[in-house]
Amino acid sequence: MRWVLSVFRIRRGPPTLRELPSLFAKIAVFGAVTGPFWAAFFTSLDNPAGALHIFTDPVSLMWASLTGIVFSFSFFILCGVGNGYLRRILNGYPPSIWRPIYIIYNTVAASLACAISLGIVTHLPTGVHVEIPFFWRIVLIDGAIGAVLALVIGAFVRLKLQVEESQTKLREQELAVRELAVAASQAQARALQSQINPHFFFNTLNTISALVEDDPIAAREMIGRLSDLFRYTLGCTHSDAVTLGEEVQFVRDYLSIERARFRKRLRVELPEGSLPAVRIPGLVLQPLVENAIKHGIAPLIDGGSVQVNVRESSAGFRVSVRNTADDHALPELAAMFRPGHALENVRARLRIFTGEAEPLRIERGAGWVEFSFDAPLSTSVLATPVTV
Repeated sequence: MRWVLSVFRIRRGPPTLRELPSLFAKIAVFGAVTGPFWAAFFTSLDNPAGALHIFTDPVSLMWASLTGIVFSFSFFILCGVGNGYLRRILNGYPPSIWRPIYIIYNTVAASLACAISLGIVTHLPTGVHVEIPFFWRIVLIDGAIGAVLALVIGAFVRLKLQVEESQTKLREQELAVRELAVAASQAQARALQSQINPHFFFNTLNTISALVEDDPIAAREMIGRLSDLFRYTLGCTHSDAVTLGEEVQFVRDYLSIERARFRKRLRVELPEGSLPAVRIPGLVLQPLVENAIKHGIAPLIDGGSVQVNVRESSAGFRVSVRNTADDHALPELAAMFRPGHALENVRARLRIFTGEAEPLRIERGAGWVEFSFDAPLSTSVLATPVTV
């Protein structure tokens, strides 16, 4: 019984060719078993005594079973298989759309299945002759309604395909725009990077030229060290980011040149040990240190100190450069970030790298000024500042 009743299981799509033989067998068995009962029921409406005759007469029982098979096949093909195709076509539509379509389709399909079944049974030698008034009109009306319904379903399907195609094109366009934005950001970052390289080059040459007369031996040593510095700057030009450890080491090498010039007037604190495993744009820390020396330490007779610190923050790790400064000689913010200035270049590159509107922060105190920015979060052991 369960095998027969499984034919009424709701399907998400039409049956496959492999399923058809089994389904037809179930339909035949179901129609043969239920056909006599339906025949007895309709016969009892006019002739109650004749209803029992269907079960006692083998010939009547056979034709009643055949009639049940005809009706079962008609309803299965038009309603069962048709609903399977509808479910696949209307998948994804809201209930407000597919429910009315289901109701109209099943009403038309049931009416047409009943008319076709009665037409077939009437022409069988079963002794059952049913006169259906306006038979062809009923078939014509059902066909017309079915045609209109097919046009409506086709319109919905085309609309769905157009919407999916539009969504696909929008996703492709968004992806293309995103890729162009990334490429533009990289190009802009490298253009800014290329501005830093000659700026660093000329400033370093000025530092070395100042040593030529005072300490020629130190000047020659600095020229040799300059090649190592430029090897790093060229590597930064072809890379979007470097590790914080690499940038701090570059600053250490750069300060070896500056200390040869300023001697005891320049005191530096740099982080030592294991630095956080974060990446930052190349050559963003060195311009901050250079700015601290040029505008903070150089104007002071007794010099001062430059401190580079790395500490944890809410956004990950904060990298800061603090230097001694004359409170009265500090320029305004607008003068610090004028176009073409190193600080404006650093701020622009940090904007591209972090996506923040104001990535470079400035704090002032009594006799000091500090520039800082946040690096992406990563796990590592914080460095311990050591005076060099």
